[in-house]
Amino acid sequence: MYEFVADQIFGLNGLVNLSNIVFLAAYSVRSVLALRILSLVSEAVILPYYYFQTQKLWVPICWGVAFLIVNAVRIVGVALERRPVILSRREEELHRVAFSSIDKRDFLRLVSLAQWLDYSPGEVILTKGQQISDAIVLVSGKVDAVLGSETRMPLRPGQLIGDVSAYSGLVSPVDVVVSGPAALAKWNLQLLSEFMASKPELRANLLRIVNTDLAAKLRDATTVVSGFSGEQIASMPPSRNP
Repeated sequence: MYEFVADQIFGLNGLVNLSNIVFLAAYSVRSVLALRILSLVSEAVILPYYYFQTQKLWVPICWGVAFLIVNAVRIVGVALERRPVILSRREEELHRVAFSSIDKRDFLRLVSLAQWLDYSPGEVILTKGQQISDAIVLVSGKVDAVLGSETRMPLRPGQLIGDVSAYSGLVSPVDVVVSGPAALAKWNLQLLSEFMASKPELRANLLRIVNTDLAAKLRDATTVVSGFSGEQIASMPPSRNP
């Protein structure tokens, strides 16, 4: 009895038992990474059993090595995917003001396609009637949308430059002018569409951001126009009855 127990624990059969115990533990964990690590250990433990047989079992050894390689590659891949996302200062600022609803890992892929631009006061970003081929987001600074000869609507960091209808292939309905030093991020619309084609969840998130931006612009435009009209009326001279 002692010899049997010792063989099951310390002999080659012990490797089989240990391998299966580790394999059972692998199926008991919830984490995919832990499952793969335990599966790799289980496969590594069983390989000496095949090798030290009277006649080496090369077929299961080769398959075991193949499983080890696949698991090792996937473990490295999962570990890399779980690394903390580190953003630069301007990327962090852009994420905060415009894309906070998007996972930072997806945002990092998105921002890798962006072109960063700096503008000085007085520069024109868009001209009324200009065809827009880029999606532009104000990161920081002061930019105005010129609604009329004396009416301007300031844009806030995080807002899209230009009317959102322009991103459907229409032209810009307003002039967009820089009133203070400004930093912008720009994406080519065609490249952006191709990038999002295989990412429906990211595309849905971006559409929600665009819709929110449109609602904010409509509210701001209504406020600006109403305020302007009120000032105009208040500045008019009182009427004189004949």
